[in-house]
Amino acid sequence: MINEKLKMKNKKIMGVVALSFVFLFLANQVLAICEGPLVPCGFGGDQCHFCHIFVLIDNIINFILTCLTPIAAGFMIIIGGIYLLIAGGSPELFDKAKKVLTGAVIGLVVIFVAWVFLNTFFDYIGVAEWTGLGTWWEIKCP
Repeated sequence: MINEKLKMKNKKIMGVVALSFVFLFLANQVLAICEGPLVPCGFGGDQCHFCHIFVLIDNIINFILTCLTPIAAGFMIIIGGIYLLIAGGSPELFDKAKKVLTGAVIGLVVIFVAWVFLNTFFDYIGVAEWTGLGTWWEIKCP
């Protein structure tokens, strides 16, 4: 009986280790697209213009949406999975795991749905036409 419990515990630990390695591998892939400076000017004699403030804001938003959000959500899903593995017969830990997992998924949905609504709104009011910057999410400075 004790030997079976030890085997189950070892399987759970190996599952957590395997999930951690998968998460770290995927985080590395996500961070591969996060290159380049956030500040678009001032290097090598480039002059900064007022327009570069908007490019900086755009770079920060892209960094949050494409780099930090997937990593944080993946980390929270792994934590929820660990709680689920540890829960066993404990309803408190099971409820905690459910809350963490649903919170991570709802957070992702809220962030990306807000982005879609914002994008649709700016396209509808015609930000690209009256600013002359092209599309509102790809600002091009002189």
